[in-house]
Amino acid sequence: MPLPLELSVILTTYHRPAHLQRSLHSLALQRGVSGKIEIIVADDGSEDQSESIVREFAHTAPFPVKWITHPHEGFRVSLCRNDGVRASSAPYLLFTDSDCLFPEDHLANHLRARRPGIIRAGDCYRLDQAATDRVDADAITNGEYRQWVPRDERRRIFQKRIKDQYYRLIRHSTKPKLTGYNIGVSREDLETVNGFDENFVGWGCEDDDLAYRLRMSGKRVASVLNYTHGYHMWHPTEPSRPAKWTDGPNVVRLEHLDRPLKCKIGLVNLASRTSNLSAVEAVTTHRSAIRRSRHAA
Repeated sequence: MPLPLELSVILTTYHRPAHLQRSLHSLALQRGVSGKIEIIVADDGSEDQSESIVREFAHTAPFPVKWITHPHEGFRVSLCRNDGVRASSAPYLLFTDSDCLFPEDHLANHLRARRPGIIRAGDCYRLDQAATDRVDADAITNGEYRQWVPRDERRRIFQKRIKDQYYRLIRHSTKPKLTGYNIGVSREDLETVNGFDENFVGWGCEDDDLAYRLRMSGKRVASVLNYTHGYHMWHPTEPSRPAKWTDGPNVVRLEHLDRPLKCKIGLVNLASRTSNLSAVEAVTTHRSAIRRSRHAA
């Protein structure tokens, strides 16, 4: 009898097939999680070979793999992540991106870091372009890429670990910051705030908004850097990312003072929800539909 799943990895992607292939390879090498995980590749409307890469990977992966997508209508990572949740099964969720690589104990350490009512905030070492170009299957398998992290990046993550411990000690109200490519959260806690706000379209702020609402619900955000971190592969900047964070398209929405605990358009569309369909039923219905039509063979 198969063991119940413990962790669903929501891996978002868009038009980066080479990065996606390398990211999936690093996930296939994970240790200590046999029978415990599934991977949901949540696509933002790619029109390249990304889907075929995922479906081919699914045939040999040591865990269930699903592919879900929607038409591309701008940068909609909140929709991707919510779609991933709706297609997933496990009680604990890890959000990350297909431009990331993961050490072999990354998922096991995220599971080890689970605590009731605590959302885990992580980070990644940033590989530069030259290092990213060198990453191949062999470098991932033998872990060689981990030696290519620039010195200033190692210093940045070390300093962030220290700062995050300080924020915990003083019970800082807004830090540590959630960063979308390394978030661990229970399904129950995410459903309490109705997931990511899908009104955030374009780069940025959707993870900040989620952190605000999770804290409003009484949950605590704590660093996972004492347990694990990922490695971020270089790529050109997302076109909707502004030169200055304050000029971003979502900053005004983020700073809205009457933010509700549950976003109106999230895991469930509360703005148009009918009276005879509960929030739980809506999530279950949507999840079942995606399983039937969007799973990888």
